[in-house]
Amino acid sequence: MKKILGFGLGLYLAGSAAFAQTLALADYLKQVESQGPDYQSAQAAVVGLEKQSHQQDLTYSPVLVASYNHFDDQEQQTNPFEGPHTQTDTAGVSITDELPFGPTVSVGYAFTNTNSPLSAVESSFVSGFGLSPSSIPTSYYQIAPVISLSVPLFKNFGGAQTAAGVHEVQYQLESAEKNSAYQREQLLYNAKLAYWNLALVRAQVKIRQNTLDRSTDIWNWTKKRVERNLAEAPDALQAEASVRVAELDLQSATESERSARLQFNRYRNTKDAAVPEDLEELETSLTEEKVEIPTLLPERLDLKAAEDATNQQKAAYDQAYQNVYPDITLNASYRGNGLDPNYGVANSIAWGPDYPTWNLGAQFNLPLDVFTSSTVAEGYKKNYESSMLSLQDKQLEVNQEWTDLVNHLQDVDKRLSMATEIESIQQTKADQERKRLEYGRTTEFQLLSFENDYNSAQLSRLAIISEKLSVLAQAEWWLSTDVHPSNVDTSSTGAN
Repeated sequence: MKKILGFGLGLYLAGSAAFAQTLALADYLKQVESQGPDYQSAQAAVVGLEKQSHQQDLTYSPVLVASYNHFDDQEQQTNPFEGPHTQTDTAGVSITDELPFGPTVSVGYAFTNTNSPLSAVESSFVSGFGLSPSSIPTSYYQIAPVISLSVPLFKNFGGAQTAAGVHEVQYQLESAEKNSAYQREQLLYNAKLAYWNLALVRAQVKIRQNTLDRSTDIWNWTKKRVERNLAEAPDALQAEASVRVAELDLQSATESERSARLQFNRYRNTKDAAVPEDLEELETSLTEEKVEIPTLLPERLDLKAAEDATNQQKAAYDQAYQNVYPDITLNASYRGNGLDPNYGVANSIAWGPDYPTWNLGAQFNLPLDVFTSSTVAEGYKKNYESSMLSLQDKQLEVNQEWTDLVNHLQDVDKRLSMATEIESIQQTKADQERKRLEYGRTTEFQLLSFENDYNSAQLSRLAIISEKLSVLAQAEWWLSTDVHPSNVDTSSTGAN
C-alpha cells in the first residue's frame, strides 16, 4: 500500500513539475513593480515630491487680482443738495510680481462709474441761474492706471530672505524625493534577495530529500543484515541516526522554504503561501546578473539626500539671520487720473501726463527684541553645523561601505572558486566509491557518507552563489543614482 501511495505521489509531483512555468527574475521584478504596495508607495512618493518641488516657483509667479463692486445708495439725505439715489460701479485689475532680486512690482487699472441724479433742491437751484437741470452731468467716469514699486534696502536686500525661504523648501522636498527613490531601489534589492533565497532553499530541500532517501535505503539494508546476523545492532542504530538527522535537516529546509515563499509573495502582493512557478537556478541568475563595479562609487541617492538636507539647514539659517536686520523699504508709485462723463475721454485723460499722482516714501521697521532674533538665528546656525558634521560622517560611511563591498565581492569570488573545486573533488570521490561498490570493494554506508559529503559541498557552493548575487544586487542598488529612471512609469502609481 505504501509503495502504491509513494508511486502515486511521485507521479503527482512529476506532473506538477512538468506543467509548472518558470518565473524569470526579470518577470518577478515586473510583478513587484506593478503589484507590490511597498514599491508603488515609494514610487508614488517620488512622483508626488517631484511635483511638489515646483511649488517654490509660485513665489516669483505673478498674481492677478480682479475685483468688481456695485454700490446702490437710496438712503434719505439730510443735505438737500445731495441726490436721493446714487449708484456706483467700481472695477479693477492688477498684476503683482515679486522679482527674484528683491523688488515687488505692481501694475493696475481702476474704473469707477458714478450715477447720481439731481435732487429737487439742486434742480431748482440750477434753474434759478437760467440753466437746464439736464445740462448738469449726473454720470461720470473716473479712470486710474497705477504702477508701483517696492524695494527692500536692508532686510531681504537683493531678495536674500525670500530666496533663502525658496531654497529651504526646495532642498527639503528634493531630499525627501531622493530618500524615497533610494527606498524604492532598496525594495527591488530586497525582492531580488527574496527570489534568490527561495531558489536556494528549494535546492536545499531537493538535496536534503535526496540525502534522506539514500539514508533510508541504507537503514533498511542494514536492518536486514542485522536480522541475518551479518551486522551488529549498533550498525542499525547508526543508520537510523543518519535517517533522523536527514529528517531533521529536511524539516528545517522545508520550514525555511515555507517562510521564503511567504516573503517572496509579500513583495508581489500575494496573500497565500503558494508559489506554483519554478524559479531560475542560481547559476543562471549569476550568469545574467552583470554589474560593472567602478573604482569610485558615484554619489548614492541617500548621500545626495543628506547633501540636500544640509543645504536646507543652510537656507533656514540664512532666512532666520535676515530677521536680525531692520526692514527699510522704499516705495514709489505713479497713478494717472481721468474724470469725465464720457468713458473714452476719461480714459484718454488718465493715460495722459496732465493729472498724475506721484508717491515716494520709505518705511522703517525695527524689531525691538533684537537679542531674541539673534538667539534664534544662532540656533539655526547650530543646526546647520550639526548637519554639516552628519554629512561628513555619511560621506565616510558611504565610502567605507563601498570599499567593504568591493573587498567582499573579491573574497566571495575566491570562496566560490574554492567551493567549486571542493564540490568537484567530492563528486569525483562519490563517483569512484560508487564504482567500488559495484565491485563489492566498499559498503553502501561508506558510499552514503561520501555522497553526503558531496551534498554538503553542493549546499556550500549554492550558498556562496547566493551570497555573491546578494553583493552584486547591493552594488546595483547603490549604483542606481537616477531619481526618475527611464524604465519607471511615472504616469501612474497604482493608487485607486
